[in-house]
Amino acid sequence: MTPGSHHDVEYAVFGVFVAASLFTGLYFALGKCRSKPSARTVRSRSMADEEFLGGRSLGMLPLALSVLASMVTATGLLGFTSHFYAYGMHLLWGSIPVVVLLPFIAYVVIPMVRRLGVTSVYQYIRMRFGNQVGIAACVVYFFLTEIQGAVSIFAAAVAISTFFHMPLLYCSLAIGAAGTLYTALGGMRGVVWTDSVQGILILICPLTILGTIVYDSLHNATSSQLRPFSDIDMKPYFLQFDLDFTRDENVWSCAVGLLAGHAYRMGMDQMVVQRYASAKSLREAQRTAFLGSALLVISTALLSGVAMALVYWYRDCDPLLSGAIKNIEQIIPYYIKQRLSAFPGMTGLFLAGVVSATLSTVSSAINSLAASTFLDILSPFIVMNDRCSSITIKSIAFVFGALMTGLAIAVPYISSAVRLIMVVHSSTSGPFIGLFILALAFPWANGKGASVATALTLAFQAWAMTGRLLHGPRPVKMPSSLDRCPSEHFSANATLPILSEQEASTFFIYELSSFWSGLFSALATIVIGLVVSWLTGGGRNVKRHVPLTSDAFVRIWRKVYMLDDADLEDQELQRSKENPVHAFTIERATDDQLGFSRTKL
Repeated sequence: MTPGSHHDVEYAVFGVFVAASLFTGLYFALGKCRSKPSARTVRSRSMADEEFLGGRSLGMLPLALSVLASMVTATGLLGFTSHFYAYGMHLLWGSIPVVVLLPFIAYVVIPMVRRLGVTSVYQYIRMRFGNQVGIAACVVYFFLTEIQGAVSIFAAAVAISTFFHMPLLYCSLAIGAAGTLYTALGGMRGVVWTDSVQGILILICPLTILGTIVYDSLHNATSSQLRPFSDIDMKPYFLQFDLDFTRDENVWSCAVGLLAGHAYRMGMDQMVVQRYASAKSLREAQRTAFLGSALLVISTALLSGVAMALVYWYRDCDPLLSGAIKNIEQIIPYYIKQRLSAFPGMTGLFLAGVVSATLSTVSSAINSLAASTFLDILSPFIVMNDRCSSITIKSIAFVFGALMTGLAIAVPYISSAVRLIMVVHSSTSGPFIGLFILALAFPWANGKGASVATALTLAFQAWAMTGRLLHGPRPVKMPSSLDRCPSEHFSANATLPILSEQEASTFFIYELSSFWSGLFSALATIVIGLVVSWLTGGGRNVKRHVPLTSDAFVRIWRKVYMLDDADLEDQELQRSKENPVHAFTIERATDDQLGFSRTKL
């Protein structure tokens, strides 16, 4: 095979690995249905537990790999690598908040989730602040997760389109449909085991690409035309220390501004919380958090290494400038196509990994959306039998999958895929982080304070996010040129971009970095929530809220004399470790106290 050509073996390898990925999940998902559990198991596991938590019996290693697969996937492999190449690698500094937040996630968030035995994080929000606040938080989560899934579908569709010359629209439709059907047929057990396979591929793919680029650089005759690696100025790529609140790409924005985003990503995203709740024990869940975070840091480092190798290879013959590719997200597929297509099956293998990883993310997202919808919006009002519940859950999955696919088709018309997901994630996760910390840490916070604070910060963030996408400054691209391009590298339709000055009239709110905006909105939610709670008598219900507050924060408030013994009389819930029945009893009592009735189906 000559470089850049295709072969039937690529299609065969691609089809075999994608099919194997799907059948892995279906085997475990349907295998649980064929097994005959004991009477005790049947009594202790509900249909929702098995569908959304795998019977709360999954091990650390598959769960940790599932956490990695849910957070990285094709968006990371393609989107973030191309982002690193084009805009710099300061996101590596985001590993600092990952390390800083790990003790908080492992010893505060996870014990609370395990103690209450909740399936959805929004069950906890409902228990703490009432149905209205819980449902509103669900809506925010729906928006954020749909965007994440859509960007992942788009990234994989770009890869297929680049390799197989298929229309991007058809690629997006095919991936979205496959992910939706797969999720409707399988449950959490199948999703996690499929994620385990994809998590390994996510680590192997960038390592393989990095090794290949290094080998090419050392042994290929073309590499003699490249400038030495030592000529690269690392400061614009990795060492911008200026405290500029308008830029995402500097050390402080990533090391500090990403605190809120990573807190959500690691410990409060429904997809991740479901995996912590699915573990066999509290200790297994905590180990899952540590191993999953370590794998995330390793994966990010590998992706940045690939990006740096691409900078070395393409900085003087940029394929976007030459017209060889149409958008920057195609740079990894372009390299694979040019350098690895001579090895039969390699292109298909890489592409299968990207697509399978996307299917894993889509299935995880849809499963989490179905869990939140069923448990937090429908269950408080309607009691269903198992058959009706099963039909409802599958219908919800189909609806969310169709919507996610439609959004994926719209992604290229809105913004860069990675820029879109970073802006939306940072903007919407901030208010939710503030809401969750209000519930977790402050027994004085009440539903009125939480709802007012979250509504205000969400409204502000929605306005600022829209303005940022439409009118905000574009990130500064790293230097690249066509100085060392052979003549055959130019596309017949290539046109060099005309650089224009950034408009000076941009409103200052639209210029604020999405990372800092997310952190500030989280802090604002906490402060506003506490003030409004104090003004509306939140202190009168402290005794009722203490059992739903983290043990760690209760001890802190007691040591500083902000809680007394009278506030701590009722500790029955706080001592009932690993007792889901008690949690659901409190949940139902909260619904009854709020005056909501349920319809039985």
